[in-house]
Amino acid sequence: MSVVRASLISRRRFRIGLPQSRAATAAVLQAPSIILLVAITLFPILYSLDLSFRSFSLIIPGMTGQWVGLDNYTQMLSDGDFWHSVMLSVIFVVVGVAIELVLGIILGVVIDSLSFGRRIFTSLLLVPMILTPLVIGLMYNFLFNAQFGLFTYLINLAGIPLPDGILGNAATAFPALIVTDVWEWTPFMALIVLAGLQALPSEPLQAARVDGAGTWATLRYVTLPMLRPLLAVGVVFRAAEAIKEFDKVYILTGGGPGNSSEVVDLFTYRVAFANWQMSYGAALGIVLFVVSMIVAVGVFRFVFGRGDEA
Repeated sequence: MSVVRASLISRRRFRIGLPQSRAATAAVLQAPSIILLVAITLFPILYSLDLSFRSFSLIIPGMTGQWVGLDNYTQMLSDGDFWHSVMLSVIFVVVGVAIELVLGIILGVVIDSLSFGRRIFTSLLLVPMILTPLVIGLMYNFLFNAQFGLFTYLINLAGIPLPDGILGNAATAFPALIVTDVWEWTPFMALIVLAGLQALPSEPLQAARVDGAGTWATLRYVTLPMLRPLLAVGVVFRAAEAIKEFDKVYILTGGGPGNSSEVVDLFTYRVAFANWQMSYGAALGIVLFVVSMIVAVGVFRFVFGRGDEA
């Protein structure tokens, strides 16, 4: 009996200790990825935050990292170039994302209504998204070229004089950036709408048809309200990505002519890596990060809060 009891006790201890050993094994296996994630995200943020409270430059004498408190942040309040770049970024995000949302809804609804060829068009939507921003920038650089660009030819055909080309004119360079971004990211919104339409329950749509609602009324009062959470996620993702736009702007215009297309991320790059004002550039990055988080949280609370009330 003692041998049997001892074996039962040992088995019970083994079963009790098994989850703990699994948890320890999981912690050991996940530790490298957690350490790497902290190293590439949390450490740069904390380092930039510390740098933003200092006076450090690689080329300006005397700026060797002394603690200056909020001086870099107060400098933004009187920096006209900074506020100009903020205004351009806000216009870029609001106009660009709004156009992408509207066109994405139209494309998603049209593709969802197709009886054949849906997979082909869905696959074609992926093409602009899988191209790198560098390739897109170079491609549209050819299209906007002042000598042989397609868009330049169409502008000249319409009788609009642009001697310096589309990208060389302060009035058209910034809209050209918005056009490029809309072409790249409208398929993203369309795919979100298409996935949402295919996942919607059919009962509300059938009830609307029975009540005599037309296509537009059903879309406006039934379909779009049910898609609102998905659309909110898409808008937040696009807004967070658009406010950090750098690649295409740098390739197409470089912020010019003058600073007519210098968005806030390009302005931050110029301050930190062209003028070598590292502390001021770090402060700009921290402000941009905080504003992006506030906007994202605000949109989510507004959309999902209204959804809960409904």
